[in-house]
Amino acid sequence: MILSITALGFFSNWVGAWCDSIAGIVLVAVGMALIVAEMFMPGFGFAGISGGIAVTIGLILGSDTLAGAMFSLLIIILVLVTFAVIIFRSVLKGRLSRSPVVLNTAIEADSTELSSGRADELLGKRGVAHTALRPSGIVLVEGERLDVVADNEFVDRGAEVVVTGIDGTRIIVKRI
Repeated sequence: MILSITALGFFSNWVGAWCDSIAGIVLVAVGMALIVAEMFMPGFGFAGISGGIAVTIGLILGSDTLAGAMFSLLIIILVLVTFAVIIFRSVLKGRLSRSPVVLNTAIEADSTELSSGRADELLGKRGVAHTALRPSGIVLVEGERLDVVADNEFVDRGAEVVVTGIDGTRIIVKRI
């Protein structure tokens, strides 16, 4: 009980000292908001760095002593770490994990390249240009839609083509 009364007195003095400087309070609040915004929208760090600068200037304006500034900084760091834990937990398991903002799917390696067996299977196959090939487009080969590249020419829609080569993930076709 005595500890809580002492803590209440200490915090009321701390908050009272801060109330003398509205600019310090505003800068710290804006700085913390910018840092939290950086957590949600990571980028080049502009919001986070600006927030850190605003918090530092706000602490200097709002504190009477170095010890007061350090105590304020400790409180702010604890609040920001708490926000970060809540946000990251929400991204992993909470509401944000079901949000369209968070990507939950992965690209499989075999979906981005043609296996050698599949490449050999496609060579020499004939198909029809489903779209105009300028030089890339879509071709139907045995009912399967393939993204292809025409070999040094434009091919009109509906023209017959043949698969002449495969270069990595690129399927190269030529008009018949």
